[in-house]
Amino acid sequence: MKKLLFIIMIAVAFFACEQDDYLVDGGLSDPNVYMSTMAYLKQHPQLDTFAILIERAGLADEVDGESTVFVANNLSVNKYLDEVLSELRQEDPLATYTIDDIPLDTLQKYMGAYVFDTKITRDDMSKEGQIYTAVNGEQRRISLEPVLSGEIAYGNNLTIAPEYVYYTYKYGTSWDDWDNLKDDTKIIVRTSNLISTNGVIHVLQGSHTLFDYEGE
Repeated sequence: MKKLLFIIMIAVAFFACEQDDYLVDGGLSDPNVYMSTMAYLKQHPQLDTFAILIERAGLADEVDGESTVFVANNLSVNKYLDEVLSELRQEDPLATYTIDDIPLDTLQKYMGAYVFDTKITRDDMSKEGQIYTAVNGEQRRISLEPVLSGEIAYGNNLTIAPEYVYYTYKYGTSWDDWDNLKDDTKIIVRTSNLISTNGVIHVLQGSHTLFDYEGE
């Protein structure tokens, strides 16, 4: 019975990606996924589109190396497709746009921002964050920050504030202070510290738009 309950809890955690206000972070009793990063992404129904884009961008070997990947789930990919399609339909109301229409040079330029050639776990993170350079040369601040009551709905009262992983973009020439953002964009991680046989997986919140794309 206990084993069955554990399986149900894990299933709920991983298949609730369509609910943007639902977070699972740092609480899995067994973070190991017992397969490579790419294998895990391909078999997960909310992460498989990201795996397709990684392969098209030619980054599968990097992802299956000693790496850390911040994964944009299918909601994030669909938000990007919707943004682009909305722009296209200003010129052509019958326009279509799918993942197959994303130009290869776009994927090669931007997908690498989600991949880091080192293992970054929660144990490596601090409240103020550390700047890491992704495989495409872009920088991201990775932090582990306590979240005060009211910032996120927990569903119960907690005596100790939970800590969530954040993946932050820099806008402009310098980073904002970690606790006083002005231009930078901070993205909360939905599920952190999944350990594959080769690296680390962190899944971004579905409210994130792939490539942080905002359209025109």
